[in-house]
Amino acid sequence: MLTIQIAHININIDFKFEEQFHNIETYQTNEIGEYEIHSHFEELSLPTGEPTRHTEFYDIYEIDDKTIQLQKSNDRIIGGIVYNKKRIDLYLIQKDFVTEYLLSQYALLYILNQKQNAIFIHGASVVYHSKGILFSAKSGTGKSTHARLWRTYTDAVSLNDDKNIIVLEDGQLMLYSNPWSGKHQIHQNITAPLTCIVFLKQEKENQVSKVGVREAMRLLLGQIEPPKKNSVDVWNKMVDQILELPIYSYGCNMNPDAVTTLKTRLEMDLCL
Repeated sequence: MLTIQIAHININIDFKFEEQFHNIETYQTNEIGEYEIHSHFEELSLPTGEPTRHTEFYDIYEIDDKTIQLQKSNDRIIGGIVYNKKRIDLYLIQKDFVTEYLLSQYALLYILNQKQNAIFIHGASVVYHSKGILFSAKSGTGKSTHARLWRTYTDAVSLNDDKNIIVLEDGQLMLYSNPWSGKHQIHQNITAPLTCIVFLKQEKENQVSKVGVREAMRLLLGQIEPPKKNSVDVWNKMVDQILELPIYSYGCNMNPDAVTTLKTRLEMDLCL
C-alpha cells in the first residue's frame, strides 16, 4: 500500500495496476492516510431496484450508509465503486488498467468533494516563471497541444494535462496537480498560484480577447464540478474569486506563433 498526498489530502492506495500510474510515486508521503482507495478483482454484489441517479455512463445507488456507483461502457457494466465514508472500494469487472484508472478518478473526485476549499477543473496547465496558466476547452479542441507548444517554445513546465485542482489557501487560488492527467499521463507534483485561465477554440488566425464575467461564468461552468450541499458557500466564494482573474477567449491555430501571440498579451496584461 502506498500513501500519496494530493492537495494536502493524504490517501492510502492499494491498486492492482499501480505500476502503470505514471510517476504516482512522486506524490508519496510518510504521513498517515486520511482516506483509502482499494482495488479488487472480486465480484461486486450488484444492487437491485431503481438507481438514485441514472446517466449514460454510470448508475448511482444509495444503500444504507453507502453509495454504490456502477460504471458502464456501451450499456455494459465494467466496474463498480463503493463509497463508504473515508474508504472507497473499486471492483474491476473489466480487469485492466484503463478501468482502474477511470474508477479511481471518480474516487479522487469523491475525496476532493469532502474538501470544501477545492474545485476540480478540466484543462491543461503549465507553470511559467512560477505562475500557473490553465488552458481549458472542450475535448478535442487542442488544449494539450497548446500546452505542449508552451513547453516546447518557452521554459514552461507541465503541471497537469487534463485534471487540475484549484485550492483556496490563505485567500489565494493555488493550482495543484495529481496523477490523474489524461491519456498521456503528463503531470508533475508541483503547485503554483493560478494567474489566468485561457479558453481555447480553433481558428486559422490567432486572436485573443478578455471575456466579461457573464461569458467567463458560462465557460467556467462547463469545465468545473458543481458543489455539494456542504460546500456551496465556499464553492461560490471560490468561483467569485476565479472570476476576478484575467479570463481569455483565444481563437488560435496550433503553430508556434500561437504561443507568441498569447504570451505577448499576457505579458501586456501583467499576468506573467
